[in-house]
Amino acid sequence: MVIMEEKRVFKDLEREVIDKGKCALCGGCVATCRLLNYGYLSVDYDKERPVIGAGLQCPPDCGYCYYQCPRVNKPQLEHELEEMYEVVATDDEIREAAQDGGAVTALLAYALAEGIVEGCVTVVRDEHWKPHITVAMDKSSLIKAAGSKYTPTAALTGLPDAIIDRGLWSVALVGTPCQMAGYEQMLSVGRDTHNAHNFASTVRLRIGLFCMGTYSYEGLINGYLATERGIKISEVTDMQISDNMLHVYSGTDELLQVDISEIEPYKRDGCRVCEDFSALFADISVGNNGTPEGKSTVIVRSYFGKDVFEGAIERGYIEAKPIDPSGAEIVHRLMERKKKAGIAEKERRKAGLV
Repeated sequence: MVIMEEKRVFKDLEREVIDKGKCALCGGCVATCRLLNYGYLSVDYDKERPVIGAGLQCPPDCGYCYYQCPRVNKPQLEHELEEMYEVVATDDEIREAAQDGGAVTALLAYALAEGIVEGCVTVVRDEHWKPHITVAMDKSSLIKAAGSKYTPTAALTGLPDAIIDRGLWSVALVGTPCQMAGYEQMLSVGRDTHNAHNFASTVRLRIGLFCMGTYSYEGLINGYLATERGIKISEVTDMQISDNMLHVYSGTDELLQVDISEIEPYKRDGCRVCEDFSALFADISVGNNGTPEGKSTVIVRSYFGKDVFEGAIERGYIEAKPIDPSGAEIVHRLMERKKKAGIAEKERRKAGLV
């Protein structure tokens, strides 16, 4: 007699991932919820976790949220390329608004202008530095979304906005390494098994962001910066982590410069088990490590990403040159550092040491 495995549902995801502090908050579980249109599953940003609506429970034949989670099943990585470049946007407005050369914004602007994508799922922030998902469809919207945000947003929840609500057929997705892995898992699971919505043919371009982890909004913004450091958040115009330092600016005035060890207590638990620094599942990865100030480090990871990257150069959206070997060494060292830290954290938790 063949014994069929009982299908896992959201309560299993809660028990195995969310309650154990492993959730990446990528938003994939919400995006793939079979009952998405009925608001069964959402992200509670105050608690920084996915939640099911009060009084609701998953249908017995569901479970889409569980099987696509990258912290339940790690997607298989298939390497295509790893070409590293030093890049800067040629557009003055983009460079002024963006950080570290504006490569992400310039690449997205090129993809929109050339009709490669109709919209870009990315992140804006409000005056309190709270991030929000948006679907940018023109250059001005991209510029509003420029710059780093260090508190979490569930980027994959922007896919239903772009595809279902706006009816877009081709989308660029910008996100952190865990969000790129979450999307890859959605593809690998597939529509015919445990995936309620088919986004595979719609997300054309994936741009991943270098990331050592995100921080709790309540802990970092309201707790550390506003309360402990006395910074008026509405006056902050820029935040940047570089060379292991957190820099906080108001215009040209630097309000704060501290070692990132000071904000380590506010890092999300789910980020501590992550092994991916450079968004391995992206078509193009971008960060600020390994290149001079005012430039972006870009890693071309897929042949499609290479086509987009070379097209952006040809059309004059970016200028690029191969990264200096010492810069590539820095990026590889950070990749290895995060991988080792993630593995070590998993071992500590497995041994019951944390």
